[in-house]
Amino acid sequence: MTQPQMPKLTRNVIAIAAFLALGAVALGGARGLQFLYAMPTADEYLAYKRSGVTVVPAGKLNFENQSFACERFPAVLNANLDDYGAAYFGFILINPTRFETLPLPIKRYAYAHECGHQYVGYNEGEADCYAIRRGKREGWLTPAVLGEICAFISKGKGDDVHALGSRRCEMMRRCYARARPGREPL
Repeated sequence: MTQPQMPKLTRNVIAIAAFLALGAVALGGARGLQFLYAMPTADEYLAYKRSGVTVVPAGKLNFENQSFACERFPAVLNANLDDYGAAYFGFILINPTRFETLPLPIKRYAYAHECGHQYVGYNEGEADCYAIRRGKREGWLTPAVLGEICAFISKGKGDDVHALGSRRCEMMRRCYARARPGREPL
């Protein structure tokens, strides 16, 4: 005995509906992946997160009555960020709650590191070296402050993009030794 056939129109409607549903799922997933692989603007990031996120214009970020600036790049404050800071090309992300817990020298280093990503891309070692060169050039990074930074960084276990903390510290010490105060090009 043969199975009854669905009318051709019904099969076509079901196929079209399934295709549209699959397309909607793909587009929703693509929107989420945009923030992993594409480079959203600060405003796009703000719209995506919808709440709990604030854009601070370039040069207007302050901690402990100290200005934190990365040339033309704004900062985005997101208390739900799972780290002290991060970077997308075009802006810096800061978790203000976690950032506030850091001593001022570590804040300066962390911010300069994230700023460095604006210039060197996602290479963590190069961002560390950028922060060290910048700190020495601006005069806030001394051997004692580098020691504080190394004590903080050395606790890091490393991951797929960050070297082991003690290794990062060794590389930063080499960057410091090569940098020249007040004249180091970034």
